Amino acid sequence: MNTNTTSSSEKLGGSLTGIRVAITHDKEQARDQSELFTALGAEVFFYPSIEILPLDQEGDLDVALREAIAGKYDWLVLNDADTALVVGERMQAIGVDPNQIPRRLKVATIGCMTERYTKEFMGLDSAFAPDIYDVDYVAAALKLKPGVRVLLPQSSVTRMGLAKVLNNTGAEVTAVNAYRTVIGKGGDPVPLLLWEGKIDCVTFTFPTAVRYFIKRLEYEGGTLAMLDHVCVACIGPITTATARELNLHVDVLPDQHTIEGLVNAVAAYFQET
Repeated sequence: MNTNTTSSSEKLGGSLTGIRVAITHDKEQARDQSELFTALGAEVFFYPSIEILPLDQEGDLDVALREAIAGKYDWLVLNDADTALVVGERMQAIGVDPNQIPRRLKVATIGCMTERYTKEFMGLDSAFAPDIYDVDYVAAALKLKPGVRVLLPQSSVTRMGLAKVLNNTGAEVTAVNAYRTVIGKGGDPVPLLLWEGKIDCVTFTFPTAVRYFIKRLEYEGGTLAMLDHVCVACIGPITTATARELNLHVDVLPDQHTIEGLVNAVAAYFQET
């Protein structure tokens, strides 16, 4: 098992020809990642680890969005692309026009693809979109003042780390359950491919994907031992910490916590091995 962590923040011209990569999302969610890997010559497989399901309608999220329209909040913080998608869908469902949102409400988008999804599904521009997703860094960079009101929609299984750190700045944080995640299905037969030694790398872009990947793998007859000689690549420190908590080794952690940074770091890893 390789336990060294490789990082890279530069655009690489190296080849991944012959390298077989399993992405823990479906084709639509992983489109950009797939295109970048394919452009470097990798063969890509898809193994959706999670499925996003809405919570009961007319719940806390709807109330919070209506309060945002009424001017209750100063910041809307979206910590992943799935949250941006779900919030955008709920805005449309309850008839919230993005043009109705007060200009004083700033939007922070954290994590890969979140800024793009916020623009695409919510029609909103980001005032804060860091490349690095570390809760302490995010809290410091936002420079929130005591009394600032923050709306933080998130998955019902998301840990309260970000909410707690933001609260520690003196901000008034309202964390709202926006959706729930369940084990994914479909995609390619990755457990079989792992058993046959036909996967060289598995990528993870957020913590929940790690947890549900392991659950799905075990449910379908696989074990973590199948990944002993497979490169495990995580997009950021929180995803990496989750993987290690679950006894999964991590070989690649990019300096820039973006899809491009992840792909480049994987290319650097295989150039060095």
